Amino acid sequence: MGESVLVLDMREADPEFRRAVERIPGAERLSLCLQCGSCTADCPVAKRTEDFRPRLIARLALLGFKERLFSGDTLWLCAGCFNCVEHCPERVRPTEVIEALRTLAVAEGRFHPSLKAKIEPIFKFGRMYEITEFENETRDMYGLPPVPDVNIEELRHILARTKVDKLLGVETGGE
Repeated sequence: MGESVLVLDMREADPEFRRAVERIPGAERLSLCLQCGSCTADCPVAKRTEDFRPRLIARLALLGFKERLFSGDTLWLCAGCFNCVEHCPERVRPTEVIEALRTLAVAEGRFHPSLKAKIEPIFKFGRMYEITEFENETRDMYGLPPVPDVNIEELRHILARTKVDKLLGVETGGE
C-alpha cells in the first residue's frame, strides 16, 4: 500500500505560520526537518491510521498550511509516545512540534471535541470523573481515606479567570 498523493495549493499557505510555530518552546528546530520519514516509520499511530504522518505534519507546518493542520483530527491523534523524537536525526522533536501546533489551534478556539469532553467533568466535579459514595466505600475496604473534597468554586473561578470555560464553551455553573 503506497502513500497517496497530497495536492497543496500554495495560495492557501501562510508564510509566517512556520515562524509562529518555531517561537513555541520545543518546536524551535522545525526548519531542520529533512523529511527523512524516520519519525513516521516507527510511529505507533501512523502504523494504525493512514491519516497520521508526523513527517507530513512537519511539512505542512513548514510550508504554512495552518488551515489544513487545524481542521480535522490529525493533530489530536498523536499519542505523545516520543518514538519520533528518539528516531529524528536532526532532533526536531516532532511530538513537541505537534504540541506547539495544538497550542496555536487552541489559542484560536480550535480543538478536538474530545478535549471538551475531558474538561467538562473538571468543571462539574473538580475531577476527571465524579467520586461517589461507592468509590469511597471501596477505598475504605482497602484501608484508604475518603477522597478529599475539591473546592469547586475556587476551581471554577480559576477556570473562568483563565477563560478556559469560554474557550471550550463549557458552563462553569460559577461566575
